[in-house]
Amino acid sequence: PPREPRMALIAQLPLFLAFVLAYSRPLCRGRSFNTRPTIRRIRHLRSNVKSSVEGEGGGDIGIVLVDHGSKKEESNQMLHTFAKIYKDVSKREIIEVAHMEIAKPTILEAVGKCADQGAKSVVVAPYFLSKGRHVQRDIPLLVKEARSHYPTLDIRIAECIGMDTLIAQVIENRIVSCIDELAD
Repeated sequence: PPREPRMALIAQLPLFLAFVLAYSRPLCRGRSFNTRPTIRRIRHLRSNVKSSVEGEGGGDIGIVLVDHGSKKEESNQMLHTFAKIYKDVSKREIIEVAHMEIAKPTILEAVGKCADQGAKSVVVAPYFLSKGRHVQRDIPLLVKEARSHYPTLDIRIAECIGMDTLIAQVIENRIVSCIDELAD
């Protein structure tokens, strides 16, 4: 029997979390390192993920990826880059980015773009590692504002990145790459 759309979204979260870290590209001794082995493993995992909305492309569900926002445009651009990667991997049709503060677009603007594209539901996915003040208080307040502007949309907030064994593997891959670089 097909799973509810909510369960399908939950099934996608570990994959989302892994990609968040896989494409953050931290530096080791001032140089970025190759993330391709991690990406191949995650793509393999993605090919095994089945969801009830995947066959439909999830066209009526909008996703808003939200980060903190920065004064540095290159930092804000990383979320746009990740959104393209996530769209390719998830096969979702409606994906927008938002910055919680400092930069545009806002959560309200991103939800509006989802609505303009035909979304009936929107999932706001915090691009945050832990449940700090922004995830617990600020993002819910901004989502509440979006709900008041779009009362016909079902707008929900996904869990933040949090703890997952895939994240531990990504970090271990980063450490091994850094150690390998030091050995060269």
